[in-house]
Amino acid sequence: MRARGRRQRKALTVNTDLKLMPLMNIIIALIPMLLLSAVFIEVKVIETNLPRDADASVAQATPPAVVPLDLAVHVRPDMYVIEGHGIDPFLIPRRSGTASPDSATALQLTRVLQAIVTSHPGTTDVRIVAESRTRYQEVISLMDAARAAGLVSPALEGAAEDV
Repeated sequence: MRARGRRQRKALTVNTDLKLMPLMNIIIALIPMLLLSAVFIEVKVIETNLPRDADASVAQATPPAVVPLDLAVHVRPDMYVIEGHGIDPFLIPRRSGTASPDSATALQLTRVLQAIVTSHPGTTDVRIVAESRTRYQEVISLMDAARAAGLVSPALEGAAEDV
C-alpha cells in the first residue's frame, strides 16, 4: 500500500518550468525581418518665412528711409509676373499644365531676379504668390530659382481666388 501511495504522489507533481527557447527563436527571426521591412526616408526641410504684414510696416514708429522693394513672383495660369515697388512688372510666359517651369523659363526667372537683386542691393526677401491649385513642385522650383538669384528668404503666400 505504501508503494502505491508514493507512486500516486509522484504522478501528481506538475513540471512548472517555462520553456522560453521557442519564444526566443521566434523573436530572433522577427527582429531582422522587422528591421528589413522598415522604410528609411530622408527628410528634407525647406526654410521659408512668413510674408510680412503690410499693416505692421505702417505701424512702425520710425518709417524706413527707403521704401522696401517688396518683391513678389505671382503665379498666374498663363504667366509669371515679377513685381515690386519701384520696378516695372516683368511678364514671363508659363506653360500651363506643367508641374514645374521648364529649364528655359527657370533660367529666365533666375536672370530677371538676379538683375533685380543687383539693382537693389540688400534685397533678400521674395514672396511667391501662388493659387491653391498650383503644384508644390512648381513652388519648389520657384524657390530654387529665387535662391539661385541670391534671394535667400523666400516666403509663400496664397493668392486670392477669383470667384
